Amino acid sequence: MKRLISNHIISLTIVAAATFGLVSCIDSIEPSEVLTSDQVKKISSSQEGLINGILSYMITFDSWGSGDPLNDWGYPCQMFYREVLGSDIPVYSSNYSYWTTVESGVNTRFKAYYTYRFYYDFIATCNNVTSVVDPATASPTSKNYLGIALTYRAMAYLDIARQFEFKKTGIASLDDKASKDGIWGLTVPIVTEKTTKEMQRHNPRAPFYKMYRFILTDLNHAEEYLANYARPDKNLPDLSVVYGLKARLWMEMASRFDQSSADLAAAVTAEDSASIEYDKLGITTARECYEKARTYARKAVSGYSPVTEAQWLSTQDGFNKDNQAWMWKLGYTTREQISYMYYTFTSTVTSETNWGLAGTYGATRMIGSALYDKMPEGDWRHYAWIDPTAAGTHEGYEKYDSITIGTKKEKLTLLDEDAWKELPAYANIKFRPAKGNISDTYEGQFISLPLMRMEEMKFIDIEATAHLDGVAAGVTALKDFINTYRYTDNSYQANNATTMEDFIKELMIQKRIEFWGEGITYFDYKRLGLQVRRKDNTNYEPSARINSKEGYVCPWMNFFILEYETHNNVACKPNPDTSGSLTVTNQ
Repeated sequence: MKRLISNHIISLTIVAAATFGLVSCIDSIEPSEVLTSDQVKKISSSQEGLINGILSYMITFDSWGSGDPLNDWGYPCQMFYREVLGSDIPVYSSNYSYWTTVESGVNTRFKAYYTYRFYYDFIATCNNVTSVVDPATASPTSKNYLGIALTYRAMAYLDIARQFEFKKTGIASLDDKASKDGIWGLTVPIVTEKTTKEMQRHNPRAPFYKMYRFILTDLNHAEEYLANYARPDKNLPDLSVVYGLKARLWMEMASRFDQSSADLAAAVTAEDSASIEYDKLGITTARECYEKARTYARKAVSGYSPVTEAQWLSTQDGFNKDNQAWMWKLGYTTREQISYMYYTFTSTVTSETNWGLAGTYGATRMIGSALYDKMPEGDWRHYAWIDPTAAGTHEGYEKYDSITIGTKKEKLTLLDEDAWKELPAYANIKFRPAKGNISDTYEGQFISLPLMRMEEMKFIDIEATAHLDGVAAGVTALKDFINTYRYTDNSYQANNATTMEDFIKELMIQKRIEFWGEGITYFDYKRLGLQVRRKDNTNYEPSARINSKEGYVCPWMNFFILEYETHNNVACKPNPDTSGSLTVTNQ
């Protein structure tokens, strides 16, 4: 196995050398300072160092160690990558976007390399904690650390299990190869603190039902270990986050088993398998999964309330600082955490800075015109993007320079008129630089980003309600939420949906608007087999104006597993390479 010096374990990390030899599906990591394993198990401060290592890794640069982290800038990069794969985040000029080959479908394999590597190194940092905390003898504080590590690990596996499982694309060459290679229903290899190097050499991709049980087991243990935990900051998970991850997991299963009785039967049959040592799912129907998804979503939001209009549109704190709606976050606080100013979320997404790829070089990220057009004047979220009727005009600047929110006049832009007029139509101003600082290349990047918001739980609740209580109940719940918290004129009617298909379309329109840029709806596209529709938009570049096959998963949403893994793990079957399978020229 390749070896490297970890660039994401913080300096106070003091871990047994044996700990690091077991944890990564790709690499072993050598710490620069070590204690014995027994010492780490007994010293809570060293365990705290390992937890800080997890937080540090979430925002690490250059996990490959190549010195050029172009597409390798931590979890925010993975959030952005998932957005790029959908229908709603075109770029104004691709000269400095660095994602053109993915958006055009020409090369859909290369950036997935970073994803696979990033997540397994991330899992490694979690396994560093699980390997040194024995819950049978641990102190309450050490159990809290274990619960935190298990929560992060569950999130990581839930992400990549969904990203790397190959789903039907409707393209015969790809789907036939998936059948020939026997990769239907396979997620990713499971690597824990107990996985030895030799085991890693023969570690097959886990079938979906085994992965679900593994993730559920981690979350069940986390729920126990964080039962009385009061976190000092939202960059650490607490019980509400555990409930939120359970809601995500159960909704994933609900949709799957609702769509496939064969998958449900396979999961039920595997419940008594002696070869699977994880907690049982304990369900026999898709309805039970919907019930659990709703239950946990409702438990998760206790004590939270939605983002307000003023918070959303704030030039100082808009989607860069946590609030009462954010359940979980990551964040940057020091210059040392920002290795290179251009390869960051702020540089890539924030439109108003006078530095960065979006702010200076024209790689401005916009909302798709088709989605924007579904926001009427009464939906105050539409001010998070530049209205095409206002763009480039004096009247438009005056509108964005002063708007009434409640009873107060508020500015919606950080720019003077000349600079504002340079913003293209549909440009996003949802994500602001820290404290509205558009000029300092470091101070403007000390942002936080949401990993989970209570609004996501509300959408899970609403979707589950439609399945459990009928479409009409789901429509009522959706209308109540949008009219109460997102519309100013009570005009939202959910298109009077009467069928489940129409309801899901309406739900997803609102969810795509709500979570634009946050890396959330990729999982809905894949879970529900939603079509990626780019040709409805006027502002996607011609090379990216692609539609996937209706009723199937978009090919490039099935991530490619790098050859390095399949060469070194002989039991790991690769996915078909979807590059070039769906382009403008072959539609």
